[in-house]
Amino acid sequence: MKRACFYLLVLLMAPACAAVKPLPPPAQEFLPPGPAAKSYYHFLLAQLHQKAGDIDQAADQYQKALEQDKTSAYLQTHLAALYLKKGFPEKALQELEKAIQVNPHSAPAHLLLGGLYLSFNQPEKALQAYQKVIQLEPKSQEARLFLGTLYAEQKNYENAITNFKALLEIDPQSLMGHYYLARVYAETKRFAEAQKHYQASLEIKPQFEPALMDLALIYEIQQEYEKAIKVYRDILELNPSNPDAHERLGQVFIRQNKLNEALTEFHEVDKLTIDNTEVRIKIGLIYFEQRRLEEAIAQFSLVLSAKPDNDRVRYYLGTVYEEKKEFEQAADEFKRVPPSSSFYVDAQIHLAYIYDKQNKAQEAISSLQTAIKVKPDNPNLYRFLASLYEKANQFEEGIRLLQKALEYAPRDEKILFNLGVLYDKSGNWQECINQMRLVLKINPDHPQALNYIGYTYAEKGINLDEAEALIKRALELKPDDGYITDSLGWVYFKKGEIEKAVIELEKAHRLAPEDPVIAEHLGDAYASRKLIDKAIMMYERALKLDPKKTELKEKIKKLRKEKKRP
Repeated sequence: MKRACFYLLVLLMAPACAAVKPLPPPAQEFLPPGPAAKSYYHFLLAQLHQKAGDIDQAADQYQKALEQDKTSAYLQTHLAALYLKKGFPEKALQELEKAIQVNPHSAPAHLLLGGLYLSFNQPEKALQAYQKVIQLEPKSQEARLFLGTLYAEQKNYENAITNFKALLEIDPQSLMGHYYLARVYAETKRFAEAQKHYQASLEIKPQFEPALMDLALIYEIQQEYEKAIKVYRDILELNPSNPDAHERLGQVFIRQNKLNEALTEFHEVDKLTIDNTEVRIKIGLIYFEQRRLEEAIAQFSLVLSAKPDNDRVRYYLGTVYEEKKEFEQAADEFKRVPPSSSFYVDAQIHLAYIYDKQNKAQEAISSLQTAIKVKPDNPNLYRFLASLYEKANQFEEGIRLLQKALEYAPRDEKILFNLGVLYDKSGNWQECINQMRLVLKINPDHPQALNYIGYTYAEKGINLDEAEALIKRALELKPDDGYITDSLGWVYFKKGEIEKAVIELEKAHRLAPEDPVIAEHLGDAYASRKLIDKAIMMYERALKLDPKKTELKEKIKKLRKEKKRP
């Protein structure tokens, strides 16, 4: 519809020149005396009424002129243009078709007819009409312009370029020729040529805002943000009330992470436009990014007060409440996102996270099961749900879910790794090793898989040389990881290389001082070296970190007895 309006507007502008400076009719068509004189008389009256802006009277006089001269393509074309102004395109089409029957060589009739065909969404007929104009008048700038824009709309860019270049050969100072040629070059990513022609159009008309806006966008695409900012500021100096320039400038500032400057521009857009939902959402998201959570809530709530069915904003509001740890309010917002929304699955995931935080395991599981019903081919949903079953020590159900996830993502190393962990926790350490080796087939540099195999071998006291090699490779990938360092120390301990074990386990404890297993391992190493006090201290540390490990009490008791011996 917009395209049709554009072409009608341009077409109306073309015949409108007759209202300002009427074209003299061909002499052979208006020769007195007789009917020709009467026709000329009505034609002149039509011109006077047209000048005065009385379209109805002008059309009436053109019709009277045609009654005296039924074979004037010139009069029929003028009448068609007036019908267009009155909003009667069908009548205009009838007159133009008559005009072309009378005079197939009437370029103005073909030109106007091309625009009408476009308004009726008949682009191929429009192309034929404009091509006919070029045959009749090879230097018709209007026909070249319309042909170029039509080819560009059809993404026939080479033909569009050919016509725009032909237009510029006719008139090197054609503002619209340079502008539309630049747009085609931009569309085809020939940015240097696009810039050249945008700048040419601006030399002709320095304050031509469409060219300025497009030129700034080219700079944005090329990540020349300072140049883009300068152009947008130039536009706003010319027209401070241009909301598009303010908004695009705000977008550039976001890309530069200049959030305060972006906020300033978006607030200007909000002032200049009415109920601009998208800009208010952007303002809310910036507040969220800046941790100005109350202001983000206020902004999103403002949008929802006007548009309560906006699921995206409802989802954003829930996310802000969740970030504030106001879980009840967050859950209320996520629950209001309907199943028809594209945000429904994400809302259910957030609900599951909230329920998990609130130790509502069954509600969390139920939310994820609901999400899986909507998106059964999303492997990450199965992985999240499996983690909830893992927390509940329902390892077999977790394994089943991860196996299902692998049907959709058979090479997903995260799923394979998690499956290996669940096999280990379920007591099937051999299958755990198999899964970890599958991970390493996909990603030989997966440090956690390397470490898991190595540590499992160390725990079992088998394949210790291979375990040492695997863990050392993992440490090359993550050199300051306390857990992997602990694994290396534990391999040394199992190999009886206690001095090396102590060195690595002390380092591991420094890197992860809150881990009870590392503290216990270091206690075991100290105990092997008969460093009783240090061993007791580490066991007590481990027990403090994990009071459920009652076996540590036995280790402490045993060492204290040993200490009392003479």
